[in-house]
Amino acid sequence: MTGATLPTLHERLPDLAAMLAERGSLGVVLIDASSLDEVEEDYGQEARDRVRERLTQAVGEVRERELRQLDNVCQEAPGGLSFVVVLGPKRRRNSPVTMADVRQVRQRLLAALGPALPRAVFPYRKSAPKLDVGVAIALHNPLLRPERVLARALDTARRGSAHQREADELAQLDRLHDLIAGERVVTAYQPIVGLVDRQPLGYEALTRGARGSGLEAADELFGTAESHHLLVELDRLCRMRALLNSGKLPTQTKLFVNTLPATIRDPGFRGRTLIDSLEKARVSPHRIVIEITERLVIENYALFQETTAYFTDLGMSFAVDDVGAGYSGLEAIARLKPAYLKIDMGLVRDVHVSQVNREMVKAIVSLGHGIGAKVIGEGIHSEEETISLVAAGVDYGQGFHLGRPIVAEVQP
Repeated sequence: MTGATLPTLHERLPDLAAMLAERGSLGVVLIDASSLDEVEEDYGQEARDRVRERLTQAVGEVRERELRQLDNVCQEAPGGLSFVVVLGPKRRRNSPVTMADVRQVRQRLLAALGPALPRAVFPYRKSAPKLDVGVAIALHNPLLRPERVLARALDTARRGSAHQREADELAQLDRLHDLIAGERVVTAYQPIVGLVDRQPLGYEALTRGARGSGLEAADELFGTAESHHLLVELDRLCRMRALLNSGKLPTQTKLFVNTLPATIRDPGFRGRTLIDSLEKARVSPHRIVIEITERLVIENYALFQETTAYFTDLGMSFAVDDVGAGYSGLEAIARLKPAYLKIDMGLVRDVHVSQVNREMVKAIVSLGHGIGAKVIGEGIHSEEETISLVAAGVDYGQGFHLGRPIVAEVQP
């Protein structure tokens, strides 16, 4: 059976009704991806149908690979984005299904579908959605129609998945609170080197959650902070750790520190407090490069324009990150006059074989050099990309091909 030909719950109803009457109960797992209906609003019906077909295919493949042949998998409704798994009989047919059984199947489904989700939603979503997967047991009631019994079980599963999602989010928030309060972040420094001489210009401070925090991946860490409105609190901790843990970096190199717009108004990053922090970290202001994304520059241009002089007067400089990532604020970037432009890794990827990417890189180099900025290519993974960037006039590079992040020892 292929995913694209999964039957509907209505089509499977006679068989499921017979199973329910014979066994007295059925374990039910509901896979609800209906949140992906929003793809239609953003990209149209064809895009939504494409996502649905891929997801249906993935569910069908998981059924053949992970579940027993007697387990039933079907669409909840024709053309929908929800799927129903009805557990088949246990090896000992007289043994009733338990909630432990259906919860175990739920975990197996989540683990198996996880890798397929990014492919199913590409290119309409940058990150894979979190599936709502609920469980229930349908109990035979001879006074009710079988479809009514199954509908009640599905409603229970749907309400249970919503409750589980809220519980998961609260548990994640608890982990984030503990991480920030306990300063349990890991700082790593990735080198930024000259593309010709391979000598280090500086190091970008990268942050992730401590091992065992459940927030080890940077996307998970900052995504969680954003969803719970704790980005500023996390940003302050990351900035402090980036400074304090930088003591073993070569003293002649720059320290690139990612920031939010709120950073430049943070009292802890201004005045005597800032000077004290730099002295404690033994980092002179002229080594600090404040790194902001192109999107944030455009959205907060007036704010940056008003306050950048304060930091540049101290000797700090600015870099604009993710240039060319899809925003059209090159004029605003030029007026801000940063010291560095960092080309988005999406343009760097396979730049040696993409004429479009090469022309865009050349345009950014022309802009950067025209305003006196050095240009840095991000996410370089091969020597071919490096050579192409050199030919385009890019000054510096960053990426696994040139140097992996070095984890810093935590300073007291």
